[in-house]
Formats: sequence, C-alpha cells, structure tokens
Amino acid sequence: MLLDLFAGLGITGKHLLKNLFSTKVTVQYPEERREPAHRFRGMFRLDEDRCIKCTLCARDCPIDIIYIDWHQELNPETEKKEKVLDRFDIDVQRCMFCGLCEEACPTEPKSIWLTTKTYELASYDRWQNLYVDIDELQEWKVRPDYTDDEIV
Repeated sequence: MLLDLFAGLGITGKHLLKNLFSTKVTVQYPEERREPAHRFRGMFRLDEDRCIKCTLCARDCPIDIIYIDWHQELNPETEKKEKVLDRFDIDVQRCMFCGLCEEACPTEPKSIWLTTKTYELASYDRWQNLYVDIDELQEWKVRPDYTDDEIV
C-alpha cells in the first residue's frame, strides 16, 4: 500500500513540476481573441451558388432544425427550369453542431459548412440570434463588440 501511495505522489509531483515550469497563456478576452482549432465547429455558413437545393442537409439533421423551401423558375437565357431557394433557415438554439448536415452535402466544395471560426454566439435577447435565415447564413459577420453602455 505504501508503494502505491508513493507511485501516486510521484505522478502528482511530475505534473506539478511540469505545470510550474510551462509557459502560461493569458488572453485578455474582449481585446484579444484566440484562433480556434482547425477542427472547431463554429457557426454555419451557406454558399447559395454552390447549393443544388437537394435538401439532403435538412433530411440528415437528426433533430430537424433546418428548413428549406424552393421553387422552380424558367431561366430566360437557357430556357431550362432552375431551382430557386425561397427559404433556408436554421434554428440554432436546438442545434447540436454534430456536422451531419455538412457531411450530407453532395457538392464539392460543400455548400454548407460548420467550420467558420465564429464562436461568439451570445446575445442579450434570447431570440435575437438563435434563428438564422438565408441572408445571415451567406454573409456571416462576427458579433459586434459589447461596450459597457450595452450592459445593463
């Protein structure tokens, strides 16, 4: 039993010394921001030009948070019917960020992806940024900086 105790204390001491002599990284968050890891799943992004309106992303979503409506129009130049998106909405408040919608997309490169580096999704109004429509998905912007005046 005494041997097990010293083995445990040895591991604890090794981690203690490693943490004492390693360089710490402190980021002053609102002014400085760290770049997320390469595999980070951030906010959705949609490229309507690449999207073929197949609705596979909505069908593969396990919790049905993607809503897609489209109609066909006759292109006057080519005289062929083309699909036009009417609605592409995502209910982010229920999203698990699992990436199944991205994997289901048959286009190459993907028309919908989760690898945007946006992680600042907080808002003061619960419903303000949790339901994202097609315009917000195409031109995703980083949330505005919060000042002391906005915090009440």
